[in-house]
Amino acid sequence: MKGAGVIYLDAVWLLNLLMDAMILYLTQGVVRARSSKIRMFCAAFAASSIVPISIFMPDLWLTSTLGKLVFSLLIIGIAFSFTSLRAFILQLVSFYFITFSIGGSMLGVHFFLATEISIQGGSIVTFSGGYGDPVSWMFVCIGFPCSFFFTKWRMEQVSVHQMKLENIYDVKITWNGKEVLCRGMVDSGNQLIDPISRKMVFLADHTVMGQFLEPEVLEKLQVDQILTSMEELPSDIQSSVRLVPFQAAGSKGQLLVTVLVDQISIVTPQGNLEMKQPLVGVQHHDLTHDRLYQMLIHPHIMVKGKTA
Repeated sequence: MKGAGVIYLDAVWLLNLLMDAMILYLTQGVVRARSSKIRMFCAAFAASSIVPISIFMPDLWLTSTLGKLVFSLLIIGIAFSFTSLRAFILQLVSFYFITFSIGGSMLGVHFFLATEISIQGGSIVTFSGGYGDPVSWMFVCIGFPCSFFFTKWRMEQVSVHQMKLENIYDVKITWNGKEVLCRGMVDSGNQLIDPISRKMVFLADHTVMGQFLEPEVLEKLQVDQILTSMEELPSDIQSSVRLVPFQAAGSKGQLLVTVLVDQISIVTPQGNLEMKQPLVGVQHHDLTHDRLYQMLIHPHIMVKGKTA
């Protein structure tokens, strides 16, 4: 046919697959829904399959308004776990809102660039090459990584807020061939991280550290003595000591004496959370007057997963 353009179906399908994945990731970040990479990929693949359906079966009922609504319900059902009807409707509405927002933005860019646009069969058609709309590719290249990191950040925030901060867990500390059991509480105020190694810092009282160290060695692990008594410590202790700067509310910058232990394991109803080679801050006093717990757990270990 004279003047007919060539459409590269694989390229256009890939473009729609990435665009749908970006929209689903943004939806997940907005509604804070639980999902998995496999479910997100399957949902994006199902959503993008409307491309070959529209080309080869343009009269199929799925291309109608009702069909597109049913198709959207299927996409949301694949992407996110069903928890309640209210959550499902919120996910669907957010999915449409983000889709319309991105679509409107793309139309605005087309208008700004004076791109030729027409309406054919109820669909907006842009006149470009057979590899897909370049503006859409631009949105994918810029928006996909942004949506991924936005969703990742949002889901980490949700994990921190949803965990039971007041719960106390059994904790096992492994260091220098010894294992010590204690009780630890998740402390949302403990955001301390070593600025050099980026390792999380846990806090343990003297009753815990006293099971690893001799009393005279533990006494030397105080900030006002560590610099002058470092050479008097055993070589394995010297190699484990780290000084971490911190600033408490209403005070100037200070240093915290920490030791690099082999592993910390936290027992939770969902399974053990394990952190390899974290830093443990040495506290020379009880963390609570009733000694209900002996360690303050860094909250981000609940975000990092079972092995961090």
